[in-house]
Amino acid sequence: MMPINLSACKKTLYGILSGLIVYAIIGSFCLYLLLKCWPAYAIAARDKSYSFEMLLSRLSIGIFASILAGIFATKISEDGGKSACVLGVIVFCFAAYTHFFRVWADYPIWYHFAYLLPIIPVTGLSHHFNRSAGKKLR
Repeated sequence: MMPINLSACKKTLYGILSGLIVYAIIGSFCLYLLLKCWPAYAIAARDKSYSFEMLLSRLSIGIFASILAGIFATKISEDGGKSACVLGVIVFCFAAYTHFFRVWADYPIWYHFAYLLPIIPVTGLSHHFNRSAGKKLR
């Protein structure tokens, strides 16, 4: 039986936690920017009467936050993307709970699935963006 490398476990845990924090900060900040920079969005946000374009903007923010969170988690944990995959599952679980039990009636059905389905693959595969960026810089 192989001994557990506690240093690697801590790095992975720190990577996942930092990814969650990055996801929350990026998502919140970008949604705040939508509220401040798009007057029609700010009005629609009051009762969640978003237009199609507004919903696409929200989906784009989710994808952007997922990619950055996965890159950040992988960079901190230095595990080749394993932490990004775990992070994707964790984010999916929180988002699925929120979408299915708290905001289901607030959005069209397609939006819930368009938001939830890409979370795991996008977050889990985001470490590839980091690798390709590193190769271009060298």
